[in-house]
Amino acid sequence: MRKAFNGTFLVAGGYEREDGNKAVADGCVDLLVYGRIFLANPDLPKRFKLDAPLNKYNRDTFYIPDPFVGYTDYPFLETTS
Repeated sequence: MRKAFNGTFLVAGGYEREDGNKAVADGCVDLLVYGRIFLANPDLPKRFKLDAPLNKYNRDTFYIPDPFVGYTDYPFLETTS
């Protein structure tokens, strides 16, 4: 697909830190879009920078009407810095 499209090429779906970095470094994509893991890790750039473990997302809470469960209750990474 990358060869067929001359604009900025974004991809999403199933990428994690290592394979996302590789896809960009290899020129396969310009940008990666992180949805589910960003939802579960509101500090995802920091976690990627530190190569820290990720929170697991809970798909069962993605589309429920309760505004305090699922979208706002994932923990931030605790660091000493």
